Amino acid sequence: MYAFLISAIFIFPPFFLFFAPFEWIKYLFLFYVEWYFVLDRDACEKGTRFLSWTRRLPFWRLAAGYFPVRLHKSADLDPSKNYIFGYHPHGVISVGALLTFASEATGFGVAFPGIDVRLLTLSVNFFFPFTREVLMALGINSVTRSSVEKNLLRVSGKKNDDEGNTNEEQPRGNAVVIVVGGANEAMDAHPGTAILTLAKRKGFVRLALKTGASLVPVFAFGENDIFDQVENPEGGVLRAFQKRVKSLIGITPPAFYGRSLSRGVLRRFFGKRGVLPKRQSIEVVFGKPLEIKEKPFGNDPIPEDVVNTYHREYVDALRNLYESHRKSFHRMKRSDSFEDFASRQKKMQPIRFK
Repeated sequence: MYAFLISAIFIFPPFFLFFAPFEWIKYLFLFYVEWYFVLDRDACEKGTRFLSWTRRLPFWRLAAGYFPVRLHKSADLDPSKNYIFGYHPHGVISVGALLTFASEATGFGVAFPGIDVRLLTLSVNFFFPFTREVLMALGINSVTRSSVEKNLLRVSGKKNDDEGNTNEEQPRGNAVVIVVGGANEAMDAHPGTAILTLAKRKGFVRLALKTGASLVPVFAFGENDIFDQVENPEGGVLRAFQKRVKSLIGITPPAFYGRSLSRGVLRRFFGKRGVLPKRQSIEVVFGKPLEIKEKPFGNDPIPEDVVNTYHREYVDALRNLYESHRKSFHRMKRSDSFEDFASRQKKMQPIRFK
């Protein structure tokens, strides 16, 4: 993803503006940029231009099989309702979220039939030409308040009632995925830990109360284990630098590393560290939906005590989900992996919220 964004910034524009083989290509590119800024900026908030076949490309199964990434569900989801999935933890680049919700590599459509899901990411990802088209084709949208509301309230068309009258269909079977901890949580993505930026994050709960969507906690065991990070304790120089960059552009630059691309003799020369993610399984576990008992508030003010109550219930449900699964998943060991799962298991810490 980072390589794709760097290409969108430093390679695509210079090529089309200065090195395109034909003059009309340059003007076509300029027209595309103008069309985006004038007419199409909010397309990434509407769930449009989604091409379902892009999620079934063979590449995704190969990518998921590398770790592997697997889906586990605690309950079925009613396709007549809408849902907000809270994905935890963020990890370095949320690999589990991408492969679970933006592809069919883990069988999301089979596990939850009738649920039309949109994975939400930072708005800055949609500023770059062509990158935004790929993201929207995969059903990835901007993580803004407006985007959440529009995606949850999307309708698929019209239907006829018993008297033959044509009525607008009610929004149902819509779902969005919010990586709640965001860039702040990425700074705490160290192997064996589960430090979640959630204690003060209540916006997604307010959106659930506003739209009537049920909340579904999702925890990805192993998301924090596929990369190592340079130690960045609170108050340190690196953490201060990361926070400063985040305040400027909204993205945290994690100082991470994975396993080496080389094996055998070459590994002795180049070492074990590299850019490739480690082959550690990512077990994406879906909790039971937390139903919103109140009627959707819509544009009415939402009492703070109601928000706090549902936020507390969500945090408790997530904690129970984590504690009931962490021992079993972190005892798993891959026979073809270079990583020491036993030592990872010993380091695995209880969940903590900040």
